Amino acid sequence: MRRIIPRLLGASRSLGLPRALPSALTRGVPFSAPRRLISIRDPSMLDPNYEYERLRTNVTTPEDAVNNILYNTPAVSRGPVQRRTISALVNNHPGVLVQVTGVLAARGFNINSLVVATTEVPDLSRMTITLNVKKGSNVSQAIKQLEGLVEVWAVLDYSETAVVERELLLVKMAHHPPGDNGLDQGGDSKMKRHAHRAAIKSLAEVFKAEVVDVGSQDLTIQLCGKSSRIDNFIKLMKPFGIIESSRSGAMAVPRSRISFEGDDEEQLLEDEGVDVTMLPPG
Repeated sequence: MRRIIPRLLGASRSLGLPRALPSALTRGVPFSAPRRLISIRDPSMLDPNYEYERLRTNVTTPEDAVNNILYNTPAVSRGPVQRRTISALVNNHPGVLVQVTGVLAARGFNINSLVVATTEVPDLSRMTITLNVKKGSNVSQAIKQLEGLVEVWAVLDYSETAVVERELLLVKMAHHPPGDNGLDQGGDSKMKRHAHRAAIKSLAEVFKAEVVDVGSQDLTIQLCGKSSRIDNFIKLMKPFGIIESSRSGAMAVPRSRISFEGDDEEQLLEDEGVDVTMLPPG
């Protein structure tokens, strides 16, 4: 047991677990320790052939249950790239888009997606810009520079705000599996194509996507959702043979607040982390 505890301590620290669990172990709380705990950073986890071995479905012992948790807990992303979402309200005039993108390009920011369209006011357009920037980049200076443009009314940073985000994807998938030219009319080939189409439709139903067009050689699927969900859908669809795809880019609006009668407005502002002294008079 003394040799097992340090390994449990190391595994709990790598997963970011609270210190209460290791301290409970050292106090002698009864616990059936696994015989072999492997860190989630184990190199063998990168081997695709190891996928089925590390996922155990018939768990009957505590060590198998703990190993399942350790193996299937994703590591915390500490990558150098951070996603930022910016919304800008601008005049619906020619050349405004060039001015906004020019400011971001001069600052060295690469635009991941940009959506612009008119709002309910014909003379006002709304831009939703997503940036992949390095951590520590001074995005606030670029926002201030955008606000200084004559054609820009306001710039909002939604990176730390709860928002409703949606993006539209249109992807065209082949009827036949990769390696099949679709010309063979044999019985086995037809069965393979039928199974191929059924697998595509089944996966699309899981993501609540819709088949919006069908042809003799391909079909078009439409999916509306968050950008991360669309990324995952494309990754899962790639083995089935993607002919082409088109994405609209992310659109976002802030989530609506939920308040009840009798709630203290100042208390709500404090809970949301808003500095009341920075608000305008009234």
